[in-house]
Amino acid sequence: MKALEQTGSIQIMLTLNKTTELTLTDLKNKVNCSLSALYTALGKLKVASLIQEDLEDTFPRRRLISLTAKGKKVAEKLEEIERILRA
Repeated sequence: MKALEQTGSIQIMLTLNKTTELTLTDLKNKVNCSLSALYTALGKLKVASLIQEDLEDTFPRRRLISLTAKGKKVAEKLEEIERILRA
């Protein structure tokens, strides 16, 4: 639960749920938070096994961030909560 309390974590989860994977730069642009907040949130989400990071095989080797299966389930629940709150 601590991972979702970090600034930007919920927005990161919801953003990643709309795509298969994003580079760090693309994620930062979509989430609109500071780089330090983004790194902190990503670290906590990774420790909680909600996201995974992979490196591209070709140059430049960018970091690709995506949801794990567990992260996908959590993100779907967050979207459900968001829908309820909007109603």
